[in-house]
Amino acid sequence: MRKKLWILTVLLFIISTADTFLSPQTARPQSVTAETPLQPPPEATFSVEISSEPIFADYQTDRFVAHRGLSDHAPENTMPAFELAGKSGFWGIETDIIETLDGVFMCMHDDELDRTTTGTGDVLSYTYSELMSFDVDYGNDIEDYPGLKIPTMIEYLNMCVIYNCVPVIEIKKINDYEAFLKTIEESGLINRCIISGGIEDLLKIRELNTDIPLMVVGYSNKPYTFYTELIQQLPENSGILYDYHSVDQAVVDELHSMGLIAGVWTLDSGEEAAQYMSYGVDFVVTNHIPGLNHMINENE
Repeated sequence: MRKKLWILTVLLFIISTADTFLSPQTARPQSVTAETPLQPPPEATFSVEISSEPIFADYQTDRFVAHRGLSDHAPENTMPAFELAGKSGFWGIETDIIETLDGVFMCMHDDELDRTTTGTGDVLSYTYSELMSFDVDYGNDIEDYPGLKIPTMIEYLNMCVIYNCVPVIEIKKINDYEAFLKTIEESGLINRCIISGGIEDLLKIRELNTDIPLMVVGYSNKPYTFYTELIQQLPENSGILYDYHSVDQAVVDELHSMGLIAGVWTLDSGEEAAQYMSYGVDFVVTNHIPGLNHMINENE
């Protein structure tokens, strides 16, 4: 009798805790009603040791960053794209962050919902609960991922924790910089992340944190000297994440001589990646994996 009761107790415990082991994407409700508004998902806790190595450890090579996750094989800025990037062995995972009307940080590139979701209008004019009534309906292999939702920054950071990937976060539109940094800090990745964006956002981040590497995003319609002048407004530990078309050996050498980090975006051939790595760039942003065979992540 005692043995039967013990077995029944174990079964009840497993059933009652099953939701804990669902992925954030799976566990999220698929519909929203006025009577039961959704709340931001709680931060998950993972028994994974976060690396204490410096981000740019000298012995590390082939630092590839998955652009909006592994966006060649799953819709951009979604949990499947982030998970595929982690499983594929990327050094870093890039995403874009927009803050909702009620202060939740979402992984979304566009200001508007129209291109990638069933919604319409500005992301920042919606609450988190309202955004959850829309599905992601655009992107590579979208047919394999029905019912996708826009992920939160917490969900994205949790995926970076699981696979020991460096979060490379581009600020699109946020208002609460303290809450933004607190979210990263609570993930345990405050010393293992890179933040990029426009100079005004970076200046506000630097007022609150002096340690995170900050990188102004550069475009090929401006010479690199334009961005080196901008970045000098920030103290140490900064750099330029630059359109690769405008980067060559001389540019990389000049940036490094100034003590700046040099990253390039977005290139997708192994030959080009090898070329820019030979220039000495600190990392390469790509939509898929150059050199897949030597990038395998065993941190699962």
